[in-house]
Amino acid sequence: MTALDSCPKCGAALAADATICAGCGWDATIAVVNPPRSLLRLLASTATRVVLYGVVLAVPVVGVIRLRTTGPGPDLPTTLRWMAFGDDGRAAELVTIHRAHEIATAAARFAIEQIAAPSFEGDWATTLAPYATMNVRGWMPLLFWGATTDMAPASVQTFFEVRADDGWGRPYRVAARQLGAVARWANDRELAADLEAGLQSSFFEWGPRELDRERDWLRLEITSAGVDGAYDTDDDVRFISYLPVGMTLRLNRQQEDLTRELERAFVLGRHHFRLEGNRWDLIDARLLAEFRLEFLT
Repeated sequence: MTALDSCPKCGAALAADATICAGCGWDATIAVVNPPRSLLRLLASTATRVVLYGVVLAVPVVGVIRLRTTGPGPDLPTTLRWMAFGDDGRAAELVTIHRAHEIATAAARFAIEQIAAPSFEGDWATTLAPYATMNVRGWMPLLFWGATTDMAPASVQTFFEVRADDGWGRPYRVAARQLGAVARWANDRELAADLEAGLQSSFFEWGPRELDRERDWLRLEITSAGVDGAYDTDDDVRFISYLPVGMTLRLNRQQEDLTRELERAFVLGRHHFRLEGNRWDLIDARLLAEFRLEFLT
């Protein structure tokens, strides 16, 4: 270090071999170790820090945003992997199967109210939309209630809407037919195969091995093309539902009992159904909707 006669900061005279200015406290040793930097270096250093700090803050934020879409996995490694790379269509599949269930439920309510099977020609989704669960029972997952439909967040509402498209935004392929006279049922191979495979009556219970022969039934098959967007491939998701058209009421009952029975049947919108080709079930879909709701609150 070259000896200085005066302080470069305040101009005061420095004693021989002095490193600290008695006037202002300037320290020559610090000046050597941390020399003043140019404005360009200061800007470059600041920009680097901003980028680094931004990355550190952005990673968890992006992960949380992704988690809101995918929902948690069955274990921490799966959750972290979904947060980083996506869920391979899991959320879309859950929306797909739950929305198919809502379509069948709305069709069951329509059939009770109108005493006729709904048509699935043309804009059938608009016709059935008022009969969606969230319009009849409320929107809160698992509990089935809520003050108004408008209170439901969009990420939750999508599970309870009747739409003609699946969770990937592609149109369903829908086929519906009435079983007709009971005498024909014995020769209905499709019905026999469905009963043999098993049908659910609700999220939690399996349905009967036979259908009530006093009713007319509609068989509804709703198919999603799945992840690849092509029908008749291995990833197709099929929802098969049998729903009664109208109700069989005993006329010797009191009017209040009949009204209560009709109202209960309409609110429940019960039907017997089965899912095929899916990796998840309706409980998983409800849990994802519940997670999205709890996450927002």
